[in-house]
Amino acid sequence: MKTIEQSVRQVNDVQPGPCDPYLGCPPPTEIVCIKVDKVYYECKNIQVNEDEFEYTPTPECPVLDVSCYKVELIGEPYCEVVKPGLVSVTFRYKVTIRLFFPNTCDPAFTDLYQIITVTKLFNIPRAGEEGLHVQCYVPFLECLDAFISAVDPETGRVTIIACVGKYILIKLKATVQLMVPAYGFCPEPPDCDEVFGICPDFRPEWPPYPPQIR
Repeated sequence: MKTIEQSVRQVNDVQPGPCDPYLGCPPPTEIVCIKVDKVYYECKNIQVNEDEFEYTPTPECPVLDVSCYKVELIGEPYCEVVKPGLVSVTFRYKVTIRLFFPNTCDPAFTDLYQIITVTKLFNIPRAGEEGLHVQCYVPFLECLDAFISAVDPETGRVTIIACVGKYILIKLKATVQLMVPAYGFCPEPPDCDEVFGICPDFRPEWPPYPPQIR
């Protein structure tokens, strides 16, 4: 039977981090009841959008090259249970492309942007059950590439495709109370590594006057 002193010593020796690969983790000192969001189901959807742009340059400043400049999420994604087992996810993003012209043109480049709305339907088991709520995220949104797909020979109008990578994550959660093994309260954290100024050192040469000329 462990004494109180042995239990306290064991808790004090436990530090957050990975367990020993050979010895494993020490046995817990208690079982606690915690209130958390339990994930009952999750899935992801990874896809590349091909967003189309059109631009008509002047004959003096043709489009030499294009790039997918940036993409940013607008607001938070919205998800709802359309009917039991069916979830709708909607979000918007702003994609910007950059068009480059010859150096003789002023300006030498210009930016075009579009705001894209994405709506998708997913089969999510147990969605709509009482006590379970659905949450959706777009943790990754990336400008992958842009290229000229067509040029109208008569008007010179350029069609550009921007490739945008989308990562959608859907979770079905419920707030529950769980019993989990524990080691007591977390230990006091170590001191932070404080930075005392970011300016470079000032070390002037001495003497501050030129050497005497004899």
